[in-house]
Amino acid sequence: MKLKVLIILLHLSCLNVIAQEINDDKDRIFTNKNIENLYLGAIMKISSLNADNYEFIEAPNLPAVDILETADVTLIVPSRSAMIKYILKDIEGDDLSVIVSESLPNTRKVASYENLGAIFGQKINAEIMLAVNPKAKNSKSLYAARFTNLIYSLSCMPDFAKAKAHAAMKGLDPKDFMYVDGISFGRAASIFIESDADYETIKTLIDKKYLKRELTEQDEAILANSTIHFQISDTKQVNLLDGDPFEIIRHYMTTPITKEDFLRPIWFTGSDLKDGDMVYTP
Repeated sequence: MKLKVLIILLHLSCLNVIAQEINDDKDRIFTNKNIENLYLGAIMKISSLNADNYEFIEAPNLPAVDILETADVTLIVPSRSAMIKYILKDIEGDDLSVIVSESLPNTRKVASYENLGAIFGQKINAEIMLAVNPKAKNSKSLYAARFTNLIYSLSCMPDFAKAKAHAAMKGLDPKDFMYVDGISFGRAASIFIESDADYETIKTLIDKKYLKRELTEQDEAILANSTIHFQISDTKQVNLLDGDPFEIIRHYMTTPITKEDFLRPIWFTGSDLKDGDMVYTP
């Protein structure tokens, strides 16, 4: 296996998050909302990025895509089963226990729950994800801390001409669709804090809590007067109700890597079907 470290991808993401508070919802790196359905080479309706579930063109004989991480031409049929088969073969026989699983929190200030798209690259349904009313009035500031372990990535060269000519695209406008041309795998979680404290105070507090450093009385008072929501991006059951949110997430993020982590799409990118340009948040 060739571990595909996402240095370039991470730099692209960081360009959008330098400011303490994010106001621009445009991004080209999307957090995956449909873990069980997404696959490399999928033809997806661009507008569905902002829906609760992505819409795919599901049809037989879709044109194969060339995986770019291989020295030779490696074609796979765009489907979840074909992608999983390729990944399992790629990591077969590797000692996954040697992979270092660590993630420091990336904390930012967000205008409101309705503006979580600035964090996830697309609109997010806060009522589903966090059981909160995104339109509720809140006098406190909102801070989001993201935790991400990216351990593997795949990208592909799609066959745009064959895709546009496919029978399943008849009557559809290619500009409304995108190819999923890159997928990253691993673990992801988020904590959201409503607090009267300023950004630097919250950022330091989140770092201290996650790294198990000693808290001051002021830190404890801030936590006691804050509202905390959190979520974990996974298909398996994780008990989110029993214990400290920071402890739950730290345990999840630092548990030894298994092959299932290589099958969990965390982030993805796309190129539009019309001319191959990068797709940004619609």
